[in-house]
Formats: sequence, structure tokens, C-alpha cells
Amino acid sequence: MRDTARINREIMELNREFGNDRVFWPRSLQWAFVKDWPLPRGLTKAATNVIIIIPENYGNGGVLRDSFIDPDLKALNPATDDYQEIPHYYKIYPYQQLSLGTKEEWAEKRWRYICLHEQNMHFSIMRYLIHLYKFLAEPFKDWKGLFNSYSGR
Repeated sequence: MRDTARINREIMELNREFGNDRVFWPRSLQWAFVKDWPLPRGLTKAATNVIIIIPENYGNGGVLRDSFIDPDLKALNPATDDYQEIPHYYKIYPYQQLSLGTKEEWAEKRWRYICLHEQNMHFSIMRYLIHLYKFLAEPFKDWKGLFNSYSGR
């Protein structure tokens, strides 16, 4: 069961940071959406829309893992000095099940799955976004070497 009090506090934190006109969520608290979320330098866009899926047991053991961003992002790879596909950025959700809609529906709506997870990350939604930003700032870094449970998918 989701910790609704925690999620409401975290959504209010998003509102304070990004503004009421850019943060949306359903009554069910299954996800949080941030419109025009700023991206780090080195990407082909300055901002993206982002949806963070909030698991059923969030706040009671569940961790944030699944998020979706706009398609067509590429990142400057310092090793080659050209823009390349971002690692761990999938056209279709790569796992068996998605808690909210089918993976085909998400792909059809042109959302791309961005893989960012560490089993011990009991972050708030804002903290998750901070880590997503850090990942997107250096997508070609050896993240598997930093996080034990990072699957490298």
C-alpha cells in the first residue's frame, strides 16, 4: 500500500520547485508528471517531460525505478565528441510487466523508458529526479561500477 501522506508531501515539494502549472498527478497517486523538466548540458534538448511511476508499495518498502521521458534525446559522448543514443534509454519498456498500462501503449504514445535503479535507493521523488539528472549529465559513465545492484541493462 502506498504511503499517501508521504507522496502528497513529495508532490508538494515538486510544486514548490517547478510550479503548480508544471506538476500533475492522478488522485490514485500512481505517477507524478513534471512538464518541461530541465535537462543538463550535453543533450539535444534543454528540457523534457518526465513521468515517474510510483509503485504500489512506495513508502512501505517500494523504491522508485520506472520513469519515462520524451523520445529522441541524444547525449554528447566525450570519448567520440558526437551525439549518441543514451545508454539505458529504451524505446519500449524492457521488463516483463509495467504497473500502469502496457509497454506497447507507452511506446505508442512516444514515451521512452529511462532505466535508473538501485535496490537501496529509498529516495523521495525529488531526490530521484536529482539522480536522474546526474545520470543524464554523464550517461556514458561506468554506472555499473558505482552501484552494486545496477544490472547494466
